[in-house]
Amino acid sequence: MSTSSNENTIFDFEVREDEIDLAKSVPKLKGASNWRMWETQMFMMLRFNNPVYVQLVRDEIKMPPTPIYADQSHRSVRNLLFREAGGNEEKETRITAEAIKAHSIQIVASNLELRKHHVDGEEKWERANTRAFLQFVSTLEPQISSSLYDITNVREAYLALKDLYWNPSHHATYLRFKKLVNLRYKREDPHTFVARFKNVLGDYTAFVGDMTALQELCHFKRAVVSNPRCHLFILNLTINEEDPDMMNQVYRDFVVAVRLHQMLSKS
Repeated sequence: MSTSSNENTIFDFEVREDEIDLAKSVPKLKGASNWRMWETQMFMMLRFNNPVYVQLVRDEIKMPPTPIYADQSHRSVRNLLFREAGGNEEKETRITAEAIKAHSIQIVASNLELRKHHVDGEEKWERANTRAFLQFVSTLEPQISSSLYDITNVREAYLALKDLYWNPSHHATYLRFKKLVNLRYKREDPHTFVARFKNVLGDYTAFVGDMTALQELCHFKRAVVSNPRCHLFILNLTINEEDPDMMNQVYRDFVVAVRLHQMLSKS
């Protein structure tokens, strides 16, 4: 079979004996965090097993449409033969009952061949889709695969997960959240760090909306608590939830406490 997906049809589909186990070769999809890596690996391994699987996911191969069968009735065949005669009297004289019956038999045979070809295509499509779907699902974490309980079409499964985990704005939000929760204060000037923290926080809230002062405080404490320079700040931290300027005061206290620690450590 050709490896170029554009050259394949469902009638080319044959199961290869050397298919690999995607469950062992593709990192499990955990969600938005590894969607791109998973998607790349999943498509690569599916294509290795059979290009038709990828075509099914991408909707490049569809279930064969029901063929249009010719009418085999006596009247329909008679009318057909007269149309083909085109008014030629000599040809029309040959349109006898026997000729009509013979042509009807040919139409029946042709319809049977069309039906056989269609059934073959349907069976191959179902088989290819089932194999592609099972391999696709094997690359998902259990909680994700369970969300596809009512889906058996591999393309529908892929689109359902893509809509859930690979919305560009969703991914952008995730990246900003990841940057926020991984931010840590190290050695820079405390005032500079506060400005950097506010910038990262602003990038995130621009996507999800404003957070409460207590939520902002939790993120800030996470960013500084592991640094020994911040112990004095953490020990003396006091908050007033009624104060609309609470976080600005927290930031000022942080700068003062860290600079005091720096002065004491030098003395």
